Amino acid sequence: MEKHTINLPSVEEFARPRTRSNFLKALAAAAVGTVAGTALLSGRAEAQTYGGASGGGDIDIANFALTLEYLEAEFYGIALDSGVLAEPALSYIAATYDHENQHVNALIELITGAGGTPVAKPEFTFPEGAFSSQASILELAGTFEPVGVGAYLGAAPMISDPAVLAAAGSIAGVEGEHVVAINNLNGVVPPANTAFPAALTQDEVLAAVAPFLGMGSMMETGGSKPAPGVGSEKAY
Repeated sequence: MEKHTINLPSVEEFARPRTRSNFLKALAAAAVGTVAGTALLSGRAEAQTYGGASGGGDIDIANFALTLEYLEAEFYGIALDSGVLAEPALSYIAATYDHENQHVNALIELITGAGGTPVAKPEFTFPEGAFSSQASILELAGTFEPVGVGAYLGAAPMISDPAVLAAAGSIAGVEGEHVVAINNLNGVVPPANTAFPAALTQDEVLAAVAPFLGMGSMMETGGSKPAPGVGSEKAY
């Protein structure tokens, strides 16, 4: 089978970026990987780790998803408060913000209903200039939205509870709609341009969101980390 690769920047690269352009470069490296349908259906995701070296449990996975939903909800909330959005982007972003908050609430309810404790909302860091213009907001949204889709696709094979799987599938579908909506606002033609979005491992997702969490906030998962130096390449 043909191997497909996702290039990840080094840990040092993630620790340093503070400008919007550098954040985008780091985040895009984990978001651009596209996996062919044969790879998605081959059981690749079964070898991933989510929620720890042992694979974690459904609550761990739900809490990981909750952290990503917190990030997206905060990003879109700040974007709305920035005052730089105009129609039709304003309506799109307002709807997306509402969706992300509903996802947060649903995941919290799911976790508490299963007897777990929802993870606390982290303190997020956004790059300088991220909210200075509509273009900068849409550029960043278009870069990290695919990471959310990839996170749900990667986690799905690890989920054992049908209720958790149903929630993850429902949210993943909406996140995919967000990707298309943002692509449309960014002038991507056609906006729905991926037949098989990439299923990302937990460590790939962590690498992608590291600029927003700070290196000290990255969780240990037991999976492989980006190698130090100029970067690393993972093949599947």
